[in-house]
Amino acid sequence: MDIKTVCVVGAGIMGAGIAQLCAYHKYKVNLVDINNEILTNAKASIKKNLDRFFVSKKKISVEEASQILDKISLFTNRDDAIGDVDMVIEAVFEDMALKQKLFSDLDAKCDRGIILASNTSSLSISDIASKTNHQERIVGIHFFNPAPVMKLIELIKGKNTSDGVFLKAKQFSESLGKTVVSVNDSPGFVTTRLIYVMCNEAIKMFEDGLASKEDIDIAIKLAFNFPMGPLELSDLVGLDTYDHIGDYLSSELGNTYKPAAMLKKMVKKGTLGRKSKEGFYQY
Repeated sequence: MDIKTVCVVGAGIMGAGIAQLCAYHKYKVNLVDINNEILTNAKASIKKNLDRFFVSKKKISVEEASQILDKISLFTNRDDAIGDVDMVIEAVFEDMALKQKLFSDLDAKCDRGIILASNTSSLSISDIASKTNHQERIVGIHFFNPAPVMKLIELIKGKNTSDGVFLKAKQFSESLGKTVVSVNDSPGFVTTRLIYVMCNEAIKMFEDGLASKEDIDIAIKLAFNFPMGPLELSDLVGLDTYDHIGDYLSSELGNTYKPAAMLKKMVKKGTLGRKSKEGFYQY
């Protein structure tokens, strides 16, 4: 393994979690976003998570938490952030045009040996890479929220991803203490395609008056031993995110995946789940 420094593009919930995870496992991290406020909030969130879930439970010491934070450098200039790294992990919004532009820019500016990885949960890696000149170095590394805790990484090989890049990405992912599943490129991959269908169907059930939101969630949790019900999970992920995923999956795979009418209405109204303090539940 010759990956020592990682750049994480995007300091939202997923980006901050990935940065924390990488720093915890001894990698240097350059975390980049558009302004200092976002970056400062992200690092404060990482410190809070380390204190709450690691230091207080005596998994690490206060000194070790400080060392982890010191491994994370903050950047508002992406060109500076990618200057000395071995891998770039993208964690921006699930929008194909946005990701294509980002990877095109990264491909033009990063040295050929740098691996470019997308944390997309649903968008085709091949399509994301399609605007670049060196598609062989682009791979999907799908982390799950919260990234420091969830045990799985879904590793996606694009149409032109090289075997060497895929192997190195697998070794890197395993070095983070994760179980890695290898998936060929397809919209939604394995996990998002399945969980979206369940959550979208649960929304349709609620919309049709089949049961209350509480009873739908309780039924799924107790019947299948899930930690969260599908409506609770939709609020956590973000209703706008599921709406966007549904539009994409239905355009690629057919109307079976079309977002529920209630989901569309809630997003239009601005009730997006936990991020807006209101979704199927109040927060």
